[in-house]
Amino acid sequence: METNGWRRRDLDRGKTLAVLLVVVGHIVAREDPQGAGWGAAWYEPLRGAIYSFHIPFLFYLSGYAVQWSGGTALRGSGHVALIRRRAHRLLLPALIFGIAILLGKHALMGVAHVDHAPASLGTGLADLVWRTGDSPAQSVWYLIVLFVYAVAAPWLPTLRRHRIVLLIASAPLVLMPVPPLCYADRIVTYAPFLLAGIVAADDDGRWCRCLDAGRTWLGLLFLGTLLLELRYGAAIPRDLAMLGVSLVALPALHARVRHLPQAALILLDRLAPYAFAIYLLNTIFIGLAKALMMKQLPWDAAWFPAFAGVLAAAGVMGPVLAKMLLFRPVSALDRLTS
Repeated sequence: METNGWRRRDLDRGKTLAVLLVVVGHIVAREDPQGAGWGAAWYEPLRGAIYSFHIPFLFYLSGYAVQWSGGTALRGSGHVALIRRRAHRLLLPALIFGIAILLGKHALMGVAHVDHAPASLGTGLADLVWRTGDSPAQSVWYLIVLFVYAVAAPWLPTLRRHRIVLLIASAPLVLMPVPPLCYADRIVTYAPFLLAGIVAADDDGRWCRCLDAGRTWLGLLFLGTLLLELRYGAAIPRDLAMLGVSLVALPALHARVRHLPQAALILLDRLAPYAFAIYLLNTIFIGLAKALMMKQLPWDAAWFPAFAGVLAAAGVMGPVLAKMLLFRPVSALDRLTS
C-alpha cells in the first residue's frame, strides 16, 4: 500500500480526481448558454452525472482519511488541537477566499460579466454566512462543512459493532429537506458519505482487498449506472439520484484510483500538491476567463465548446500558476493553500 508520510496516495489521487471533476462542473455557473444546439446539449447531462457522485466521493475520502489517520479517536486536548488545526486549514481559507470572491464580484459588476453577482456587499456577506443557498462564493461551502464534520468526528459512536446499522440509518439524511441556512442543508445531506468513508477505513485492510479484487466489476457497474444517469437523470430528483449513483461510485472510484494507468498516475501525482489551490481558486479563474471571452464571443450553444475547453484549462492551470508564482514564495499564503 503506497503511503507518503501519514498520507495515502490512493486518497490523494482520489481527491485530486474529484477536484478536477469539480472544475468541469463549474464551467457553467447559473446562466446556461443561449440557444439550442449540439454545442451545449452534451454538457448538462454530463454535469448532472458528475454532480451525482463527485462531492459525495470527496466526503467519502475525507472520512476515510480522518479514520485512517486516527482523527476519530482523539479526545480532550488532542481533539482541541485538531479543531485548531482544522480551523486554520479550513475555516481561514473559506473566510479569506469567500470574502475575496465577494469583493471581486462587486468590483467587476458593470465592468464585465459576473455570474451570480451580489445585489450589494451587505447582501453578499449575509448570503455568504446566513442565506447560504444564495452565497456568492459557493465553492467555500465544502471547507466549512468539512470543518463541522472534523469537530464532530470524535463524538461518533464506536463503529466496529454497528457500522452497517449506522450507515443504513443515515442514508435518509440525503433526502431530508433542510433550509439552506448556515450551510445546514449541506451538513445534513453529505453526512452519510463522510460516515461511509469512516466505516470503510475502520476495516481498511479488508476493504482495500475487496476493492482490488472487484475493481473490474465495480468499474463496469459504475459505467452502467452513469449511462442510466445520463439517460434518465433529468427525470429523477437530484438527491435521490446522488444517493443511488454514489452507492456504486464511491467503491468503484476508490478501486479505480488504486489501479490507474501510468499516465493517469503521473498526472494526478503532479497535480495533487495543487489540488487544494485548484479547489479554492478555480471559480475565480473560470469567471475571469469567461468575462474576457464574452467581450469577444457570445455565450451561446455554438461557441460553448470553445468556452468549455478554455474555462476548464483556466480552472486548473490558473490556480496552479497562482500557487507556484504568487503563493508559494510567501510562506503564510503557501500554508493557506496547501
